[in-house]
Formats: sequence, structure tokens, C-alpha cells
Amino acid sequence: MIDLDLQIKQNTLSHAYIFESSNENYNLEFAKNFSKKVFESKGIYIENNLNPDLYIIDNGNDTIDIESIRILLKNTALKPSNKTIKIYIIHNAHNMRIEGFNAMLKTIEELKDYNMVIFTTKNKDLLLPTIRSRCQIIRLDAKDLESEIDTEKLSEIISEVYKGNINTFYTNKSFFESFNNDKYILFDGFIEVFNKVLKNKYTNENEKSNLNIKKLSEMDLGQIEEIINLLYTVKIGLKNNINYDLAIEELIFSIYKGGMTK
Repeated sequence: MIDLDLQIKQNTLSHAYIFESSNENYNLEFAKNFSKKVFESKGIYIENNLNPDLYIIDNGNDTIDIESIRILLKNTALKPSNKTIKIYIIHNAHNMRIEGFNAMLKTIEELKDYNMVIFTTKNKDLLLPTIRSRCQIIRLDAKDLESEIDTEKLSEIISEVYKGNINTFYTNKSFFESFNNDKYILFDGFIEVFNKVLKNKYTNENEKSNLNIKKLSEMDLGQIEEIINLLYTVKIGLKNNINYDLAIEELIFSIYKGGMTK
């Protein structure tokens, strides 16, 4: 891994980083600790939560809306209070929509000398290639978080539905019903599965993936993006009390139709 402490010591820091590991909590803490070290190397000793020049977007696992990105971008034009450096952390940057990525891309290309942007993500391949090419990518050595859902079983159901076996969904209704009181866990499980599908499709880790993920990797990028966008739309809708059962069925039939049109 790139020696970030050495970069701080030698003043060879990049203006843009991607911190990646499957443990999103660790990613954020690492980014905060790194930011604190950078500030201190400049003689700025302020706790993160009191530092006006540390700007963090942390929406958890929710979508990062374009308005949040626009506010951040306006802030980058303002000089830092400390007259030396401002740092921006976008946590779980893979939750940005395409318009957010495009807006960030232009800003990264035109960053002021006093700006630093840090993206954290579970999977760098979910960020636009044009974003990745302009950042130093740091793979963090963090322990994986234990998933709260059996993603092997979920990927098996999704794969069977994609192959045209829609009855698999109905024979496993009890699996989905068991998350009736933990709806977000189920949809995070779907997102985790399709993140693995994307990684399998566009990296050389094919041999490590299970057969269900490999099967789903036959989807074209447009189908995968459509499903991921639907997942985030449903997660937002859950806050507005949309019907859980209907949301699941819409998602399943979207996957089913994708398989039938391949």
C-alpha cells in the first residue's frame, strides 16, 4: 500500500484519493484520521468535529443527491479558514448518481492548490473510470464486515429468476417475508449482490466468484445500472412507507424481464 505517512512527511500529497475496503465504517474512520494528520502536518490542531475546513458528506447507505454535491462544489471555491488547506470526504461515494459523478469530475480536474478530495467506497469499480483515473487509489487493510443477510442464498434466488425460473421467487417468499421488519437489510443485500456482479464483470476476479454471480454477470451494463437505480429508489421510498411486498415484486420482475430479453 502507498505510504500515506511518508507522503505527509515529504509533502507529496495528492489532491484526490479513493480509500477502498469492504468495511465502510473503517473507511470513514481512516479518512477522518488521515485528514487530521494532514491538518496537523500544516500546524492546524483542531478536532475534526470543530474544524470548519473539513467537509464530510455521510449519508450512510442512502443515495447521495446532486444537491449535496452542488453545495460541496460551491464550497471548494471558498478559501480555507486556516489559509492553507480544505479537505472534503465523500463517504460511500458509490452511492452518488451519474450526475453527481459528472459534476465531481469537472471539479477534480480544476481543484485549487488548497483543496483535497477523499472518496471512500466498498468497491472502486463502482466509481466512474474517469474519476478513478484522477485519484490515488488506496486499498485499505480492513476486516470485512459480516453481512446481515445470506447473500449466497439471495444471489441464488436472483440468478434463478434471471434464468427464467420465476417460481423460485414464490417458493422462497418466506425468505423475503423474514425481512419485513428489517427492510433495509434486504435491499442492502441486493445492492451487495449487484456490486459483486459489477466487480466480477469488470475485473479479473472471475475465478473467485460463485456460479450465481457469474451467471448474473451476463447482464449488460444498462440492465445492471437499471436494477441498482431501482434499488436506491426503493430504499428512498421505504422512508415514505411504500408497499414492501409490491416493491420486492417490482424488483424481481425487473430482473426476470432482463433475463428474458437477453
